[in-house]
Amino acid sequence: MFQPQDESLTKAQAYTLSELNATIRKALELSFPDTFWVVAEIAEVSCKAKGHCYLMLVEKQDDAVIAQMKANIWAYTYRTVSHKFEKATGESLRKGMQVLLLAEVTFHEVYGLSLSIKDIDPTYSLGEMARKKGETIERLHKEGFVELNKSLPLPVVPQRIAVISSEMAAGYGDFVSHIESNSYGYRIYLTLYQSLMQGEGAEESIIAALSKIKGTMELYDAVVIIRGGGSQIDLSCFDSYNLAVEVAKCPLPIITGIGHERDDTVCDIVAHTRMKTPTAVAGFIIDGIRTFEEELLDMERRLIHRAEDLLKEETYRFRNIVQSFSHIIGRRFHAEDKRLHSATHQVISGTSQVINVNINSLVIKTNQLSSSIKSLFQTQDERVKHLEQGIRLLDPANVLKRGYSITYQNKKAVKTSSELSEGDMIRTRLYKGSIKSKVEGVNEEG
Repeated sequence: MFQPQDESLTKAQAYTLSELNATIRKALELSFPDTFWVVAEIAEVSCKAKGHCYLMLVEKQDDAVIAQMKANIWAYTYRTVSHKFEKATGESLRKGMQVLLLAEVTFHEVYGLSLSIKDIDPTYSLGEMARKKGETIERLHKEGFVELNKSLPLPVVPQRIAVISSEMAAGYGDFVSHIESNSYGYRIYLTLYQSLMQGEGAEESIIAALSKIKGTMELYDAVVIIRGGGSQIDLSCFDSYNLAVEVAKCPLPIITGIGHERDDTVCDIVAHTRMKTPTAVAGFIIDGIRTFEEELLDMERRLIHRAEDLLKEETYRFRNIVQSFSHIIGRRFHAEDKRLHSATHQVISGTSQVINVNINSLVIKTNQLSSSIKSLFQTQDERVKHLEQGIRLLDPANVLKRGYSITYQNKKAVKTSSELSEGDMIRTRLYKGSIKSKVEGVNEEG
């Protein structure tokens, strides 16, 4: 570095700040005389009322900013550039977008170093997104996420639907209207999980909605993710790896109707079923229920026809059986009638003979039985009288009457002195009356 020898001379030749900045500006103009293309990410964007657009451009490495510079697009240029960009991409410049800019270096003595943007190549932004999308899809294939949600069985009659969308989205309104006005009168229950569907924060918002649904998954048959269409950049959140993984891992089948006609998003690829529009999703659900109903109706028709055929066959068979059975029964009845008549005659004749032979014996035995019973009753009567006399002699009242007594403690008869203790209260029953006493001593000897 040059070191001046004369300090007074150095001070006399010192730059003013404006002179220094003017020198820097001239040096930059000489070093960067022409415009050049710059690749950068938009960190901030601000469009003013006068039509000027101000950007903060960054370059990142492993999510860390390694370079940063201000940029501007003056109003006249911005009108042309933004129109071309939006026509090609369907999206305006926004934060997080990778862009290829035609710029020139400018240095202003007051505002410092910046880039003045002259043009923007929209094909680069689209191509960059396509490259990242391809890498994401390849990664999901390798990790086994693409077929994960598709492997879940879709309910035969999906009537309880969790919907992830924005209540203000036109696509959501179309979906609800189509569901509620279905011509078959099906009752389909919808629960909206409000979410951002585009722009900054959309990815996190949709993931949060999926997390809530997982917590109450037993309430639903399927999940629907819908919005109202949009540009490729507008749908960039649906190409997110993190969101695609959450969609793939969802324990319920997911049907998407993001509304993008030209190409599938990554979330469409990992979802169970992809439909083009929210209305198509509604039609898919209604058609599924209708298909099941038609199968039931067809089964009902076939069952009725088969039952009618069986009824006809069995009616014809039954009539033949009845005719055959009637003929057989008629002949059998005639034969049995003759046999019964003969048997009845034999029974009556035989019975009369038996009765006549045994009637005298029955009379004799009846008389003998009557005499035996009379003798038995007399014997038993005397025995009962003897037992009654013995019972009267054993009656405690008769024992007490002869001068004996019974001692009780707690309503229990005392049989030995060892059952009592000094101080016990006892009651002595006499033939007439009783005495309450207190034990003063116990003699256990006989």
